[in-house]
Amino acid sequence: MYDIFYIGDNNSLKENYPFAKQVSDEGNINPKTSLYWIIEPNIQIIDFEVLDYTPNNYDRQYEHVWKWDKNNYGGVRLVPKKESLGIKEINQVVCKRKFDILKTSTPVDYFDIHPYATHVWCVDPDYKLTDDINWAPDNFEPTFIHSFHLRGQLEHKYPDEEGGIKLYPKEWKKADTKFHKFLDATVTYPILYVKNVDEYAQRDILDDDYVWLVDIDYKTNVKTFDWVPSPFEENMIHCFRMPYQLTEKYPMAMGGIRLVPKNWRKEISPAGIYTETELKIHPACPIEDEEYDVFFVEDDEFDADTYTEYAKRSKTNWFWIVDRDYDFNGKLLFVPAEHEREYIHVFKIPGHLEERYPIDNVDPWDIRCGGVRLLHKQFDMTKHKYQEDVCPVRFDIFYTDDMNNIESFARKSRTRMFWLIDSEHEVDNVFRYVPHRYDQKTIHVFKIPNQLTHKYPKSVTNVSDNRCGGVKLIPTKYNADNVKYISSSPTGYKQYPILYVDNIDYKNVTQDCWVIDKEYQFDEEVNWTPPDFQKSMIHTFHLGDQLKHKYPKEIGGIHWVPKIHSNAEIVIHNIAPFKDLDFEKFSTEEEGRLKSKNNWFWVIDSDVEVEQNFDFGFIPDVWDEGKTHTWQKLNPVTGKQYDYGGVTLFPKAEQTKGRPKYIREVCSTQKQYPVYYMTADDVKQGVSKFYQECAKQTDTNMFWVVDYCVQVCQSFDFSYYPTQWDIKNVHVWQNENGEHTDIRLCPTNLFLENTFTEKDIVNNTFDNLKLMPKQASEMPEWNCYDLYDNVDESLKEQLLQIAKQDNNAYFWTIDGNVDKVNFTGKFKPAVENADKLHIWQKLNPRTGVVHAYGGVRLWPNPFLDVFKTSYSSDDIKFSKTQKGKLQYVKNALCTSKPYEIVFLSYNETAAQTAYERLTAKVEAHWVKDIKGIFNAHKSASYRVSSDMFWVVDADADISEDFDFSYIPDVYDEEVVHVWASKNPVTGEEYGYGGVKLFNTNQVRNASTWGLDFTTGLSNRFKAMPQISCTTRFNTDAYSTWRSAFRECVKLTLSEDVDSDNRLNSWLNPLADCEYSTEAMLGAKQGKAFALENKNNLTELNNINDYDWLRNRYDNS
Repeated sequence: MYDIFYIGDNNSLKENYPFAKQVSDEGNINPKTSLYWIIEPNIQIIDFEVLDYTPNNYDRQYEHVWKWDKNNYGGVRLVPKKESLGIKEINQVVCKRKFDILKTSTPVDYFDIHPYATHVWCVDPDYKLTDDINWAPDNFEPTFIHSFHLRGQLEHKYPDEEGGIKLYPKEWKKADTKFHKFLDATVTYPILYVKNVDEYAQRDILDDDYVWLVDIDYKTNVKTFDWVPSPFEENMIHCFRMPYQLTEKYPMAMGGIRLVPKNWRKEISPAGIYTETELKIHPACPIEDEEYDVFFVEDDEFDADTYTEYAKRSKTNWFWIVDRDYDFNGKLLFVPAEHEREYIHVFKIPGHLEERYPIDNVDPWDIRCGGVRLLHKQFDMTKHKYQEDVCPVRFDIFYTDDMNNIESFARKSRTRMFWLIDSEHEVDNVFRYVPHRYDQKTIHVFKIPNQLTHKYPKSVTNVSDNRCGGVKLIPTKYNADNVKYISSSPTGYKQYPILYVDNIDYKNVTQDCWVIDKEYQFDEEVNWTPPDFQKSMIHTFHLGDQLKHKYPKEIGGIHWVPKIHSNAEIVIHNIAPFKDLDFEKFSTEEEGRLKSKNNWFWVIDSDVEVEQNFDFGFIPDVWDEGKTHTWQKLNPVTGKQYDYGGVTLFPKAEQTKGRPKYIREVCSTQKQYPVYYMTADDVKQGVSKFYQECAKQTDTNMFWVVDYCVQVCQSFDFSYYPTQWDIKNVHVWQNENGEHTDIRLCPTNLFLENTFTEKDIVNNTFDNLKLMPKQASEMPEWNCYDLYDNVDESLKEQLLQIAKQDNNAYFWTIDGNVDKVNFTGKFKPAVENADKLHIWQKLNPRTGVVHAYGGVRLWPNPFLDVFKTSYSSDDIKFSKTQKGKLQYVKNALCTSKPYEIVFLSYNETAAQTAYERLTAKVEAHWVKDIKGIFNAHKSASYRVSSDMFWVVDADADISEDFDFSYIPDVYDEEVVHVWASKNPVTGEEYGYGGVKLFNTNQVRNASTWGLDFTTGLSNRFKAMPQISCTTRFNTDAYSTWRSAFRECVKLTLSEDVDSDNRLNSWLNPLADCEYSTEAMLGAKQGKAFALENKNNLTELNNINDYDWLRNRYDNS
């Protein structure tokens, strides 16, 4: 540590460092260390750690100087013993300049006694100020006598520019005076935050001259507790009321802040009985609301991201977000009530930016509601509250007996402008006037309507006349010549406190106020003020017909009572100066609970029409206090009462017990629920979207939806309206099949607040669902048209022509190859299938069992694009739609027409017997003796009318279990089907001689057939494994030979393993079969013929010419 030297007195230094040495000046210093400390006169060290400082080696030849305030260096120096190379300034405040305080008007001989001192304070002894005045002139300021006031003190003694506190320099006799406004040195008294400010004994725990008792629920700016009483009021208890906080708790002027003197008890007897000292109620409160950080933003930045950013930057728990285009110059002050601290608070500034924040926009969630917002750091974006009657811009308020004495108030105002009010005025201190920038240097003069009219006549508006107005808004830097008169009132009327009582008495009256029976219901915005000449009188009123049973005589239960009333004259009024309580009206209970200022509020549902003569002046009876009141409403279709609701009167305190009071009086008619009919375009956009769009268009709490193509029953008139208990349910009615579908009554909010899929809707997947027992819809009937294949007009042309001529949503088609069964023409597709082609099952005509889909189809006329963009008749025939656009219906509406059977013979001797055997089982045509197999089949195709036909050869003995019931898939209708048969000669079972199924048109249109008609007719062949018959060709020698010859030619030319095996069987017939010799001969000759003529198709085709075969047999 280095040696320490100080000049002048320095008790605090000596206490901390006893070895420090006092010197008269720096010339007397003889240090023993390489550096030493010098503490200048009038310096008090506030950071003693500075004396532990040790400079770096390369800095030891420099003098180091610290700061005594944020702007000035000096006071504490570290000086090298050897000659200094320069000065190094260290930016750290470690001390302050402190001067002695004299309770004299001048220093007299102070500087002679204290030659080291540079300055001294001279203070009027009547000032109450701190012992530690923390102010000093800058280092380079010229020598002045500095003159100050103390805020609010000795204004009667120092009314002008010169105050009673002066800082004198040593050369004071030659110095000029510099006048300052206020010195921040007022004595501050301790503050106790308490639950009951009227228990003055709480202050006795402290020995101070005064103690502040402040309600614990107030949120105050502690820096503003600098008020002190005047010397004439030192022994009084001083009462203050904050105009924006705890107003319900402190409706009277006394408020919840007290400044209590040490001697607050006043003895009235030697026995120790005492009373409280006199109270003084102050009209203005010098204590301000606690201040919050303020951030200015663009008008499009009122969003969560902006709020989050400034919440991080704010040093206060609450903070302001303000549109930067506002140009007010007052303070932003507002403290949310305890029950409103969860909200983002929204404000307007009267008269400012009204084009951006319209007066009539009071929805706090709308960005246009207000450009001033107060948020907590833990804000909730879902909770906003508009402070309709609060202007957050504040200016200091002063009351005065001399409206021309502006200067003293301008000096002590903390805001750039201040209100100056004639002390005889009675105002509520809630001002709503904020000047624009161009008026912020102007003195504004106002009148308060109906007050002090003898002093400030309504006719006087000349600002040069002192009678112009008793309220002024004045800039602290004012120009007395720049004055304007404002005709509007800057504040509300005086609202006297209201004492609600069970029975009228005046025992608690301590100021001018209302005493009102608590059973009255009225508008608490009571703006009535007695005329000036009647303010010493008691005024009594009735209010309409209320409480006439309790106050039947002239004097009602509403009294205006002056503070001094013991012998006051009574004035009886016939008409109250205010009306029955006009309860506010809201659209929802939630809105009413949030915004209502009364004990009751109306809720009018947006989807009712209120009866024209309904009386909203209704006042609940006293015994119904706290009960929700609800009225009847009418069904708009039937005109009959069906429920309670629509108009409801709610108590502000939510009813938690008991039932509401139902009033048997019609108050409203429910607005008709709109009925929305789903169209084809709606189906294309999607069922889910359609329901949502309906909800968006609806201004009632429910809406009807009739699904696409629903036929509403004539008896169903949409007159059903659910009660309040059922409006949360989706209601679904039955169709004629008893299914709950087609017509729904839907809660609007349900579809606004939720997204339901199409599946959810059609399956009625709702948490709140009511299935109605009544039928509301019936099946629509659609036109039916025949659709024929293989006619001159293609299927596509037929379908387009039908769609063009039919104006309905759907039409039926019946294919030409089916007969209708159980067909009524009525059907309604489910809404999720509205744009699909519907296809029904069809029955097998021989078995009566379902065998396929087709035959009957229902076409969605507006949705024929179910097919591809370009589609063919085949697409129509095979119902080839886009994916997901085909709906199969599990119900048979038709029977396929049976395939006709043709019996073919050519000179067979047993043909007649075979035909009779066949027709005993099934009906059949007989085509006989047609030369050539191809011609025979051609002839057969023209004998039938069915799309396909069966061919049974004359030598086929049909098996007992073969029933001709097979019907191919639509895709196999051009396939030649051949069933297996049993060969009696070879024992083999395969297609030779079996029953065949041909496509009729294919046969008719055939021009070539190849060697084998069955396999040559089509490139699609299907061998059926079922045994259809036994081919009894071996009835005679020739028939046996012919059959063997023809078949073995075909088998020889086939060249596959199966054919080789079958050929071998023909060449080696069964030993016990009839005509085995002829069979073997025919087989051998057929094989030889095939090998000989395998490249000669003309010669090979002779095997289908039965005359050629006969000649061949006869010549062999």
